[in-house]
Amino acid sequence: MYGRETRGPLQHPQELKINLEKPADLASLTTVKKQNSYAHYFNWSKIMKEFKKGELVYLLFPESTNKLYARWTGPGEIIDRVNPHSYKVKLPDGNVRYIHANKIRQFQARAQTVGVIFEDDVEFGEIHPTPIKTSISNYNMEVDVSHLAESKRVELLELFHNHASLLSGKIQVANVDEHKIRLIPGTERYIYKISESLKPEVDNQIAELESLGLIELSEAEIAYV
Repeated sequence: MYGRETRGPLQHPQELKINLEKPADLASLTTVKKQNSYAHYFNWSKIMKEFKKGELVYLLFPESTNKLYARWTGPGEIIDRVNPHSYKVKLPDGNVRYIHANKIRQFQARAQTVGVIFEDDVEFGEIHPTPIKTSISNYNMEVDVSHLAESKRVELLELFHNHASLLSGKIQVANVDEHKIRLIPGTERYIYKISESLKPEVDNQIAELESLGLIELSEAEIAYV
């Protein structure tokens, strides 16, 4: 009409769509390159951390809307490794997030201490008390000698049996010759003090060694307390 091409009402939106799609495609390509570049330089000096699938870990991320308030929480569970520096982690509340390795550290389980266990307690299962002293009569050594030949097994077990008294855990006096310590006359004698809080324990240990016959009273002036 009048030397011009007719333009319908939908032609302008179509041209606008085409004009916007071209920059969008270029922007998407640039975005991928820039993201890879940012990730490369961010991880350039970072220490490589590796976690196995199913491993429990601590996580550092904000627990509220305030991004500046973050603390270590957990344990979370490693589900999969997304890339060399990111992991897919299951949070304690069941949600799943992608977290950078910098915000993950290994979970160390803490052993809960128990002060006293009574005989009628059943929560801990069967408890075997630790013997203080082991008698030679009921001493039983369990040694894995399956890797040895038959002759070597017999020889080693006979050796253990013949010297069972040395392996019983009961302290005894060594059957060796006497040894004399000769002090140099005129040597300066130093005073070694013991803390008051440690004196009861030292007295108990001295009394125990004296009852076992390992030490005896001495009148020599060789030390001061």
